Amino acid sequence: MRTWLIALALAFVAVPLVVGVGCGGGGDEEGSSATTVPTDRPTLEATLKSIALTLDDVPAGFALEEEEFTDNEEAAATDPEGSQAALDRFNEWGRLLGYDANYMTNDPTGTFINGGTASVSVSLSLFETAEGAVAGMEWGREVAADSSRSMALVPGVIALESEPMSFPTIGDETLAALLTGTLHPEDAEFDIDIDFISHLVAIRRGRATAYIIVSAIGGATPGQEVEDIIRTLDERMVEALQ
Repeated sequence: MRTWLIALALAFVAVPLVVGVGCGGGGDEEGSSATTVPTDRPTLEATLKSIALTLDDVPAGFALEEEEFTDNEEAAATDPEGSQAALDRFNEWGRLLGYDANYMTNDPTGTFINGGTASVSVSLSLFETAEGAVAGMEWGREVAADSSRSMALVPGVIALESEPMSFPTIGDETLAALLTGTLHPEDAEFDIDIDFISHLVAIRRGRATAYIIVSAIGGATPGQEVEDIIRTLDERMVEALQ
Protein backbone atom coordinates (compact mmCIF):
# COMPACT_ATOMS: atom_id res chain seq x y z
CA MET A 1 0.00 0.00 0.00
CA ARG A 2 2.90 2.34 0.68
CA THR A 3 4.01 2.22 -2.96
CA TRP A 4 0.95 3.99 -4.32
CA LEU A 5 1.04 6.57 -1.56
CA ILE A 6 4.62 7.48 -2.48
CA ALA A 7 3.47 7.77 -6.08
CA LEU A 8 0.68 10.11 -4.99
CA ALA A 9 3.04 12.34 -3.06
CA LEU A 10 5.75 12.43 -5.71
CA ALA A 11 3.20 13.21 -8.38
CA PHE A 12 2.04 16.26 -6.50
CA VAL A 13 5.49 17.45 -5.59
CA ALA A 14 6.19 17.51 -9.33
CA VAL A 15 3.68 20.34 -9.75
CA PRO A 16 5.64 22.98 -7.84
CA LEU A 17 8.81 21.75 -9.52
CA VAL A 18 7.32 22.65 -12.87
CA VAL A 19 5.31 25.72 -11.93
CA GLY A 20 8.24 26.75 -9.80
CA VAL A 21 6.48 29.62 -8.11
CA GLY A 22 3.05 28.46 -7.15
CA CYS A 23 0.03 30.47 -8.21
CA GLY A 24 -1.79 33.48 -6.93
CA GLY A 25 -4.03 36.37 -7.71
CA GLY A 26 -2.65 39.20 -9.79
CA GLY A 27 -1.85 42.62 -8.44
CA ASP A 28 0.87 45.23 -8.53
CA GLU A 29 3.56 45.08 -5.91
CA GLU A 30 3.67 48.26 -3.87
CA GLY A 31 7.05 49.39 -2.70
CA SER A 32 8.90 46.72 -4.67
CA SER A 33 12.58 47.21 -5.21
CA ALA A 34 15.23 46.12 -7.67
CA THR A 35 17.90 46.35 -4.99
CA THR A 36 20.71 43.86 -5.54
CA VAL A 37 20.21 40.72 -3.48
CA PRO A 38 22.62 37.88 -2.65
CA THR A 39 22.71 35.34 -5.48
CA ASP A 40 25.48 32.97 -4.40
CA ARG A 41 24.32 29.37 -3.96
CA PRO A 42 25.30 28.91 -0.27
CA THR A 43 23.41 32.05 0.78
CA LEU A 44 20.35 31.11 -1.25
CA GLU A 45 20.30 27.58 0.18
CA ALA A 46 20.66 28.89 3.72
CA THR A 47 17.78 31.33 3.17
CA LEU A 48 15.49 28.65 1.79
CA LYS A 49 16.31 26.22 4.60
CA SER A 50 15.53 28.91 7.16
CA ILE A 51 12.03 29.10 5.66
CA ALA A 52 11.49 25.37 5.11
CA LEU A 53 9.23 23.20 7.24
CA THR A 54 10.45 20.84 9.92
CA LEU A 55 8.81 17.70 11.27
CA ASP A 56 7.37 19.77 14.10
CA ASP A 57 5.42 21.82 11.52
CA VAL A 58 3.56 18.91 9.91
CA PRO A 59 0.97 16.53 11.40
CA ALA A 60 2.17 13.98 13.94
CA GLY A 61 3.13 10.67 12.43
CA PHE A 62 4.63 12.18 9.27
CA ALA A 63 8.13 11.68 7.88
CA LEU A 64 10.24 13.59 5.38
CA GLU A 65 10.35 11.47 2.22
CA GLU A 66 12.28 13.72 -0.14
CA GLU A 67 13.83 17.19 -0.31
CA GLU A 68 15.99 18.98 -2.85
CA PHE A 69 17.14 22.36 -4.08
CA THR A 70 16.28 23.13 -7.71
CA ASP A 71 18.10 25.57 -9.94
CA ASN A 72 16.35 26.77 -13.07
CA GLU A 73 17.75 24.05 -15.32
CA GLU A 74 16.67 21.30 -12.93
CA ALA A 75 13.20 22.75 -12.45
CA ALA A 76 12.72 23.18 -16.19
CA ALA A 77 13.78 19.63 -17.04
CA THR A 78 10.39 18.13 -16.13
CA ASP A 79 8.18 20.78 -17.76
CA PRO A 80 5.69 19.17 -20.20
CA GLU A 81 5.72 22.35 -22.29
CA GLY A 82 9.43 21.88 -22.91
CA SER A 83 12.52 22.50 -20.85
CA GLN A 84 13.71 25.46 -22.95
CA ALA A 85 10.39 27.27 -22.69
CA ALA A 86 10.37 26.73 -18.94
CA LEU A 87 13.98 27.85 -18.58
CA ASP A 88 13.21 31.01 -20.53
CA ARG A 89 10.33 31.76 -18.14
CA PHE A 90 12.43 31.22 -15.04
CA ASN A 91 15.24 33.39 -16.34
CA GLU A 92 12.82 36.13 -17.38
CA TRP A 93 11.32 36.14 -13.90
CA GLY A 94 14.72 36.21 -12.25
CA ARG A 95 14.15 32.98 -10.34
CA LEU A 96 17.29 32.31 -8.29
CA LEU A 97 16.73 28.97 -6.58
CA GLY A 98 13.98 26.73 -5.31
CA TYR A 99 13.52 24.16 -2.57
CA ASP A 100 11.03 21.29 -2.63
CA ALA A 101 10.11 18.81 0.08
CA ASN A 102 7.53 16.12 0.60
CA TYR A 103 6.22 14.75 3.90
CA MET A 104 4.10 11.61 4.16
CA THR A 105 2.16 9.72 6.79
CA ASN A 106 3.86 6.73 8.36
CA ASP A 107 0.54 4.83 8.27
CA PRO A 108 -0.64 4.84 4.65
CA THR A 109 -2.83 1.77 5.02
CA GLY A 110 -4.64 3.13 8.05
CA THR A 111 -5.03 6.51 6.37
CA PHE A 112 -6.52 4.88 3.28
CA ILE A 113 -8.95 2.78 5.32
CA ASN A 114 -9.95 5.34 7.93
CA GLY A 115 -9.42 8.56 6.01
CA GLY A 116 -6.99 11.34 6.77
CA THR A 117 -4.22 13.58 5.52
CA ALA A 118 -1.67 11.54 3.61
CA SER A 119 0.92 13.98 2.27
CA VAL A 120 2.21 17.52 2.53
CA SER A 121 4.23 18.93 -0.35
CA VAL A 122 5.94 22.31 -0.20
CA SER A 123 7.80 24.32 -2.81
CA LEU A 124 9.72 27.54 -2.11
CA SER A 125 11.32 29.91 -4.61
CA LEU A 126 13.46 33.02 -4.33
CA PHE A 127 13.60 35.71 -7.01
CA GLU A 128 15.83 38.70 -7.69
CA THR A 129 12.87 41.07 -7.31
CA ALA A 130 9.28 41.08 -6.14
CA GLU A 131 8.24 41.92 -9.70
CA GLY A 132 9.62 38.60 -10.90
CA ALA A 133 7.74 36.73 -8.20
CA VAL A 134 4.51 38.51 -9.19
CA ALA A 135 4.99 37.52 -12.85
CA GLY A 136 5.57 33.91 -11.93
CA MET A 137 2.55 33.85 -9.64
CA GLU A 138 0.37 35.12 -12.48
CA TRP A 139 1.57 32.39 -14.84
CA GLY A 140 0.93 29.77 -12.20
CA ARG A 141 -2.57 31.11 -11.59
CA GLU A 142 -3.38 30.66 -15.28
CA VAL A 143 -2.14 27.06 -15.22
CA ALA A 144 -4.10 26.23 -12.08
CA ALA A 145 -7.28 27.58 -13.67
CA ASP A 146 -6.95 25.23 -16.66
CA SER A 147 -7.64 21.63 -15.62
CA SER A 148 -6.16 20.18 -18.80
CA ARG A 149 -2.85 21.98 -18.23
CA SER A 150 -2.87 21.08 -14.55
CA MET A 151 -3.40 17.39 -15.25
CA ALA A 152 -0.41 17.39 -17.60
CA LEU A 153 1.76 18.38 -14.65
CA VAL A 154 0.65 15.49 -12.44
CA PRO A 155 1.64 12.01 -13.69
CA GLY A 156 -0.84 9.26 -12.87
CA VAL A 157 -3.84 11.52 -12.30
CA ILE A 158 -6.79 10.34 -14.41
CA ALA A 159 -9.30 12.93 -13.20
CA LEU A 160 -8.85 16.36 -11.69
CA GLU A 161 -11.16 19.25 -10.88
CA SER A 162 -10.17 22.57 -9.36
CA GLU A 163 -12.26 25.31 -7.81
CA PRO A 164 -11.50 28.41 -5.73
CA MET A 165 -11.44 27.87 -1.99
CA SER A 166 -12.07 30.37 0.78
CA PHE A 167 -8.87 31.06 2.71
CA PRO A 168 -7.48 33.90 4.86
CA THR A 169 -5.34 36.47 3.09
CA ILE A 170 -1.72 35.77 4.05
CA GLY A 171 1.39 37.45 2.70
CA ASP A 172 1.31 39.94 -0.16
CA GLU A 173 -0.69 37.58 -2.37
CA THR A 174 -2.68 34.48 -1.53
CA LEU A 175 -4.48 31.92 -3.64
CA ALA A 176 -6.26 28.80 -2.45
CA ALA A 177 -7.88 26.06 -4.48
CA LEU A 178 -9.71 22.84 -3.75
CA LEU A 179 -8.49 19.96 -5.91
CA THR A 180 -10.58 16.81 -6.26
CA GLY A 181 -9.33 13.93 -8.34
CA THR A 182 -8.39 10.34 -8.87
CA LEU A 183 -4.92 8.85 -9.11
CA HIS A 184 -4.03 5.54 -10.75
CA PRO A 185 -0.40 4.79 -9.83
CA GLU A 186 1.41 2.76 -12.47
CA ASP A 187 3.80 1.13 -9.97
CA ALA A 188 1.24 0.24 -7.31
CA GLU A 189 1.21 -3.24 -5.77
CA PHE A 190 -2.48 -3.49 -6.72
CA ASP A 191 -4.54 -2.21 -9.62
CA ILE A 192 -6.32 0.56 -7.76
CA ASP A 193 -7.75 4.03 -8.25
CA ILE A 194 -7.21 6.41 -5.35
CA ASP A 195 -9.60 9.30 -4.81
CA PHE A 196 -8.04 12.32 -3.14
CA ILE A 197 -8.96 15.79 -1.94
CA SER A 198 -6.19 18.36 -1.83
CA HIS A 199 -5.93 21.92 -0.61
CA LEU A 200 -3.53 23.98 -2.68
CA VAL A 201 -2.37 27.26 -1.17
CA ALA A 202 0.16 29.64 -2.66
CA ILE A 203 1.43 32.85 -1.12
CA ARG A 204 3.98 35.49 -2.04
CA ARG A 205 5.92 37.58 0.42
CA GLY A 206 8.11 40.12 -1.38
CA ARG A 207 10.46 38.24 -3.67
CA ALA A 208 9.74 34.83 -2.16
CA THR A 209 6.91 32.39 -2.84
CA ALA A 210 5.61 29.37 -0.97
CA TYR A 211 3.36 26.74 -2.49
CA ILE A 212 1.85 23.83 -0.55
CA ILE A 213 -0.42 20.93 -1.45
CA VAL A 214 -1.96 19.02 1.45
CA SER A 215 -3.64 15.82 0.25
CA ALA A 216 -6.17 13.63 2.06
CA ILE A 217 -7.45 10.19 1.08
CA GLY A 218 -10.07 7.72 2.29
CA GLY A 219 -12.87 10.27 1.95
CA ALA A 220 -11.22 12.78 4.28
CA THR A 221 -10.56 16.48 3.72
CA PRO A 222 -7.43 18.38 4.86
CA GLY A 223 -8.03 20.37 8.03
CA GLN A 224 -6.55 23.16 10.16
CA GLU A 225 -3.02 21.97 9.38
CA VAL A 226 -3.23 23.72 6.00
CA GLU A 227 -3.58 27.21 7.48
CA ASP A 228 -1.10 26.45 10.26
CA ILE A 229 1.56 25.39 7.75
CA ILE A 230 1.11 28.36 5.42
CA ARG A 231 1.21 30.84 8.32
CA THR A 232 4.43 29.24 9.54
CA LEU A 233 6.00 29.60 6.10
CA ASP A 234 4.89 33.23 5.83
CA GLU A 235 6.38 34.11 9.22
CA ARG A 236 9.69 32.55 8.21
CA MET A 237 9.72 34.37 4.88
CA VAL A 238 9.30 37.66 6.69
CA GLU A 239 12.28 36.89 8.94
CA ALA A 240 14.45 35.52 6.12
CA LEU A 241 13.97 38.53 3.83
CA GLN A 242 14.54 41.26 6.41
